[in-house]
Amino acid sequence: MLNHMTLKKTYFYNFYPPKSQEETATPSGFRYHRMLVEIRDVRPPPMLDPNQPWQIKKTLNHYEVSSGKIALPFNDTFEYVLRYWNFSMANHIAILGHRVAVVVWDVTNDNQPIKYEGNDVYFQITPSENYVLTCEDLMRQRNLKVDDYIGIYWDCRQSFFHVKLFYSGMS
Repeated sequence: MLNHMTLKKTYFYNFYPPKSQEETATPSGFRYHRMLVEIRDVRPPPMLDPNQPWQIKKTLNHYEVSSGKIALPFNDTFEYVLRYWNFSMANHIAILGHRVAVVVWDVTNDNQPIKYEGNDVYFQITPSENYVLTCEDLMRQRNLKVDDYIGIYWDCRQSFFHVKLFYSGMS
């Protein structure tokens, strides 16, 4: 029988400070600290269907279209993206709050995919602890609009995002 245990990333919160920190805490109390840790996942990672790999599907809203930033929910990001990143890269974005340069492939036209990369293509955490995939050129060149329905997935073998427009909401 195969062992399907893998590592996944999650937050660990320290609610119980050491005695030395407790004694020097401010009158308002101890501030707990959050760390990113890897834990063994007893369930296998989500299987990627090569015919339907779109793990994150969403309808674009006005903010996303106007800003060029596609919002990805916290849980989807941890399950379908950060799970496959090395610990250092995941920590860089999730704890330190830095943006990470990424490559995005628009595969709406399977015969002529378009590659986006550079300083204006990045992934980062938001103050609300969701994540955004920023690629203004994709929004502009693909002419994405409010209510367009797209799919996104992280290609863990080649380390880039795939984005596909399924249908335009305002046709």
